[in-house]
Amino acid sequence: MRNAFATLMLMRGAPAKVIIEALGHASVAFTLQTYAHVLSGMLGKATALLDGVLPPGVNKKSVANLLPAS
Repeated sequence: MRNAFATLMLMRGAPAKVIIEALGHASVAFTLQTYAHVLSGMLGKATALLDGVLPPGVNKKSVANLLPAS
């Protein structure tokens, strides 16, 4: 149940602080490490958001390379 809760909350964009308080974790880092598999799947969606924000002519691949590796 805890895993399902955290996974669904992360997928829906809930703030990590809210999730750690609900789960009783000591730190955001622990929660994000534990549920890293969910975050890696969200990376593609997050980089797709750049398409609507970056001005034309910006090399989106070079911007994506600035993000942490999964």
